[in-house]
Amino acid sequence: MTITLLTPNQLGVLDHRIAARADALIAARTGRIQIKPKPKPSKEIPPNNRGRPPKSIANPFYLLIGPTTNYGRYPLFAMDIFEGIARLDWHDRGTSTGGKSMPLSVRNLVIILEYLEKVTSESVCQTLRIAERHAQRYVKAIELIIPHMMKAKPKSLILNMEEIHEPGNHDWEDVDELTQPSTDELAKLHHDLRTLGAIELPPHV
Repeated sequence: MTITLLTPNQLGVLDHRIAARADALIAARTGRIQIKPKPKPSKEIPPNNRGRPPKSIANPFYLLIGPTTNYGRYPLFAMDIFEGIARLDWHDRGTSTGGKSMPLSVRNLVIILEYLEKVTSESVCQTLRIAERHAQRYVKAIELIIPHMMKAKPKSLILNMEEIHEPGNHDWEDVDELTQPSTDELAKLHHDLRTLGAIELPPHV
């Protein structure tokens, strides 16, 4: 049986490793260093950012109502709609129990339709400078108002709305049909064109 002995260099490396390990164990026992425990796996569930997207309502009356339009800021055909929906119970306070239901502002409702092409709680917050919770009430009110206004809009307003009267669409048709001229008509036309602009000279005396 052959026994292989370590070389002096290998013995030195081994001795150094054993000494370092022994020093670490002694230091740990005497409290000079602290061995940190392994961190336990976290059981926390990462936050989910897949929440419901904010509601966005397309405003078909954008730029069609306001003080610079034919219908003014308060269009007559829609005032009953504005006032009726503004007076709904938007605060869930029963009047029978002593609560007071505050209506929404009609002025704020018409300003939203005048200035905002897309109605969201964020855009309403910025336009009216109100809290988000209150802005959500106005967004819901606009969602109820628009269908009623679409039904009540006058014919003159229909012609001004982009989704109904798109550029390039016409309500007329060309009914005149071109007919091919006859041979006699072509000959006469040729003769007229040849003599067109001819200057008659006075007879010589």
